[in-house]
Amino acid sequence: MRLSLTLLLIFTFFAAFSQDMFVVNSIEIEGNKTTKRATVLRELSFEIGDSLTVYNFNQKLNQSELNISSQWLFNFVNIEAVFNGNEIDVKIKVVERWYVWPYPILEISERNFNVFWDTLQNSNFTDFSRLNYGVFLNWYNFRGRNELLKIKFRKGYKEHYLFEYDIPFINKSKTLGTIVIFELFRMKQFHYQTIDNKLIYAEYEDKRLKNWNSTFTLQYKKNLNLTHRLSLKHALFDTPEEMQTINSNFLGLESSRFEFSTIEYHYENEKRNSISYPTKGSFNEVLISGFRGRNNDFKNIQIIAKTENHFNPKPRWHFGNSIKIKAQSNTSLPYVLNESLGFEDYLRGYEYYVFDGEHYVMAKTALKYELVPKKKFDVPYLKMEQFKKTYYSIYFSIFADMGTVVDSQYADENTLNNTFLMSQGISLDYVTYYDKLLRLEYSRNHLNQWGFFIHFSNPF
Repeated sequence: MRLSLTLLLIFTFFAAFSQDMFVVNSIEIEGNKTTKRATVLRELSFEIGDSLTVYNFNQKLNQSELNISSQWLFNFVNIEAVFNGNEIDVKIKVVERWYVWPYPILEISERNFNVFWDTLQNSNFTDFSRLNYGVFLNWYNFRGRNELLKIKFRKGYKEHYLFEYDIPFINKSKTLGTIVIFELFRMKQFHYQTIDNKLIYAEYEDKRLKNWNSTFTLQYKKNLNLTHRLSLKHALFDTPEEMQTINSNFLGLESSRFEFSTIEYHYENEKRNSISYPTKGSFNEVLISGFRGRNNDFKNIQIIAKTENHFNPKPRWHFGNSIKIKAQSNTSLPYVLNESLGFEDYLRGYEYYVFDGEHYVMAKTALKYELVPKKKFDVPYLKMEQFKKTYYSIYFSIFADMGTVVDSQYADENTLNNTFLMSQGISLDYVTYYDKLLRLEYSRNHLNQWGFFIHFSNPF
């Protein structure tokens, strides 16, 4: 009887405590030498003066840590709360990243590492033409306001000249931002056709394929997770006149120039704990684009939608899946705008193939086990705090991908279009700081082709 009464009193105490209201009294930030205080506060789900129960406060605390960690601002984030009577004092400790990255460019200009390696092997390791080189400046957290400045000067296989300036907030309430982009691509060797789901290339010594792009984006971010973007884009393709003789549909016109404008709406709901390698949370996006040709009758409406979810069913176990679709109103697209899978979007196990088409749907699933949980350590001989503290983790993954591409123009020459694609495999993933990722995969596709593949980015 006495034990029951004691348990009842304890339960009553904690029940009453959980319903008490606590006021956020102070927020202290430590370690933000470059980052403005307002930039960190913008990512918090609470502010000074808020009255919350313990349960609600803990929820907002976890969400705030997730929000801050998902930004490209800090290597480590730790939020502590101290209860003093009915007041809460919050202390946020951060370790900033290194934000200014001027570095030389030496990179492969291929869809993935395996395609590049096979091309190099076939030339007996003499053809290094598909390398890019140059200088790239990425200035993250520019002015301490989470702005991003990019300047690129790249020569080689695919020349790229870029200026980009992202300003997340331009108004006092910190809800509106802008993005401005100007860029030029130039190539003397480029793919002009797809046969047997493989790219066919043309090369010109004194002529180039040129692609100019300019973009102005207005971004609206009312809360921490939802982002709305409205973009106005303009693009121009200029090709050698001989392109008409080898692929009359390359630009879809009887001309060597193709110019069009795009108005685009982009919705994002970002709740993942990491963009580079998420293990929990969700991500949803919808992209609606309207294309209209200039000095031609080209028109198109494109819709892209994606949903991605990650769960932790048990400690050290992670389950993730994603579904992505693309649909278009124009089923007679020019070749340069008809890419679907095999480039930015791809199915694991089909790295050697490309799929052109107006529509596609793909689904990816992975079950991961954390072989080596996140280990933090200090790098010897490095005194700079942005580099001294690092971490790594290793995951073993079992995955399965599936999808299909709907193609009404090139299916006769590409038998894998309009078919059901499916693959399975295993991977070993090494994750470390500054969003660096190495994936070693062994997979099998529906053609019963097995392969070992190397990747450096998030498969979802």
